[in-house]
Amino acid sequence: MDGLQFTSSIIGFLAWPAAVVWLAYLLRSPLGKLIPRVRAVKYGDLHVDIGEQIEAAKEQVEAESETAPVEPPEPPHSFKSLAQADPRAAVLSSWLPVEGELYELGSQFGLDNTKNPFLHIEHLKHVGVLSTSLVNTLHHLRQIRNTAVHVTGDSVSFDDAIKMGEMCQLVTAQLKLINESTKGL
Repeated sequence: MDGLQFTSSIIGFLAWPAAVVWLAYLLRSPLGKLIPRVRAVKYGDLHVDIGEQIEAAKEQVEAESETAPVEPPEPPHSFKSLAQADPRAAVLSSWLPVEGELYELGSQFGLDNTKNPFLHIEHLKHVGVLSTSLVNTLHHLRQIRNTAVHVTGDSVSFDDAIKMGEMCQLVTAQLKLINESTKGL
């Protein structure tokens, strides 16, 4: 193998990787605009889709309702405005009242010094205050909230935010009823 053949083989070996890098460089702006629009992520066995998670949680909330199916309350106008402007922020803000009720309920049962919703849910389940189905729903909603924290803004749609808000309102109402019924225990 002489110098010319060696040079030719090196160029042939590097041509495809160089072409891919050059193409990625040229398309960096359009690709950068597409990435935030990704609603689902799949890597190996991991698959995350906000819309699917919200639908599953909604089915769980409806299935656990002990009475006739309750129509979720109409979200306030301010929530709709937030969901229109930033659906991801709306999902995060819809979880806050649920957390507040959990903390208030947890403080009745000895959890004053922690602000970890997971610990509150598990402790309230352990002392028998929360049903298994409500615990599962709370974990599901918490998981959706955590997923929303770690995805880009366009990964959560307006409809997803509204559904999450409705479910959080229903769960907050259930927690308030439990909170009122356990005061003084």
